Amino acid sequence: MHVATVMGGAQAADVPLVVAGHPVAPVPSGARLGVLAARLEGSSGLLTWFGAPPARRLVVTVGNLGTGAVKDPVFRIGTARGVLAPSWEERKWRGTIPAGQRGRIAFDVELAAGAHGPYEVSMEYGGKVLVTEPWDVARPWGVTLFWVLLGGVVAVGLFRVGMAVVDRLRPPPPARGDGVPPALPWFSPGTVPPPE
Repeated sequence: MHVATVMGGAQAADVPLVVAGHPVAPVPSGARLGVLAARLEGSSGLLTWFGAPPARRLVVTVGNLGTGAVKDPVFRIGTARGVLAPSWEERKWRGTIPAGQRGRIAFDVELAAGAHGPYEVSMEYGGKVLVTEPWDVARPWGVTLFWVLLGGVVAVGLFRVGMAVVDRLRPPPPARGDGVPPALPWFSPGTVPPPE
């Protein structure tokens, strides 16, 4: 309870408050965090388009709803794809959030290389999930483009090697005495149709 003195100075006093007809219980002590706001910050770069690990920063504004200060809390950050269970990792945040105050907590989150599709980033504290943020990771189309181009280059290279082998294995045309190669049968003078 907070009271004001006659002279106007604020004072604090702990006194039991009894409401007639209602059960009485002790005020819970300790620290209790509640989420006030949460978001994922950051964007994908050019390297992510070619399969580099996507990364974001989870920024959470929390308020201490308990009666004690929270000092150097340990959170669990989880990432999950689709309906799969999240894989958790413990992260320690260095700082103190006094009772009744708020704090800004930020953690970097990184997925595996080549990750794409719908993901969720979660933060847990004290056995309770505080926040879950969706993250739609774009497909690394640069990798697909690379493999298509590589396939085209390999196909052209194999074609050229095959043509070189055919040229080497083809027997040479028979030589004539006058050095003129023989005419093909469909171009010989006797096979030309007469003009109409």
